[in-house]
Amino acid sequence: MIPGPAPRRARLATAPAVLVLVAVLMALLAVLGPGLLAPAPATADPIVPPNANDVVRALADANSRAEAANEQAMGAKEALPAKRAAADRGAKDAAAARTAVDAAHGRLEKAYTAVDQLTRSTYQGGGLDQLGALLSSPSPSDYLDKVALLDTVSEANRAVLQGYLDASSAAEAAQRDADTRATDARRAADDAARAVTDAARTKAEADRDVAAANASLARLSPAEKAQLRSGGVTNFPTNIAGSSFAIDALRAALTRQGAPYVWGATGPRTFDCSGLVQWAYRQIGIAMPRVAAAQQQVGTPITPDQAQPGDLVFFGDPAYHVGIYVGGGQFLEAPQSGDVVKVAPLRGNISSIRRIAPA
Repeated sequence: MIPGPAPRRARLATAPAVLVLVAVLMALLAVLGPGLLAPAPATADPIVPPNANDVVRALADANSRAEAANEQAMGAKEALPAKRAAADRGAKDAAAARTAVDAAHGRLEKAYTAVDQLTRSTYQGGGLDQLGALLSSPSPSDYLDKVALLDTVSEANRAVLQGYLDASSAAEAAQRDADTRATDARRAADDAARAVTDAARTKAEADRDVAAANASLARLSPAEKAQLRSGGVTNFPTNIAGSSFAIDALRAALTRQGAPYVWGATGPRTFDCSGLVQWAYRQIGIAMPRVAAAQQQVGTPITPDQAQPGDLVFFGDPAYHVGIYVGGGQFLEAPQSGDVVKVAPLRGNISSIRRIAPA
């Protein structure tokens, strides 16, 4: 038989048990706190220390780009004053040419007036036209004399006018040439100013990259930082044999071993690459350009098999880095931020070698 519904009193008997269970759960929540049911927090990514090799590569790349940008910026700044001075001279020359044209035109106008007045006075005041000469001449010979005088006056007037016309044309040609040169000089000055702005922007970007690489460098251990200075020495002998100007400059530069690299520095305590070269040659009385790209144009080109201690070794064309050859496949350089002036093995990406000697 199918059982019927339970008596009402039996169903109600289960309610106290449910209430007891709810009370127990609430008590547990009160004891353990709301965190019991909260989701577990996400596990944070651990801070991974930078790899020394990666930092070295990043810093070397950033420094290479920064040094190239620095050389470009310094070169642009050095070129700008001369370009602006040339533009100013061009503008003055053009103004002087315009003044000369105005003066030539004025002289031409005066010549026209003078010749016109002379012709009128000759023809009218003296009765010196061919018909008047015929009527007033007592003889054929006297007539011929008067006509000859008339032709002489006309020819002289034409010669005077032609001279002024030629001078005016020459002045106008000079003005056109001066205007062209002034326009070219102004355009060159504007281009140089834009080059300074562009180079400054590029350098700022490179500076940010170097700052980021240096921040990673600061997190390295002392042993890892030593990797940045591997492959070079700071106690290379200074008593290089030889008696050339280049050897003398090399000896001076070798006394700066261990000096920190600083962008834009020209000594005597800190250097960048071209600043070290400029400082060394200044010690022996030779003025060198400030930036590597300009130094690359000085002296005599040398092939690698002809290289001697004291020759300048360049990287990039135009150069962004320069050092001084010491012999034995090594060179003295101010390499990069975080490093020092040192003697290191030559790298394979040399673009040119120059030998410096006084003229």
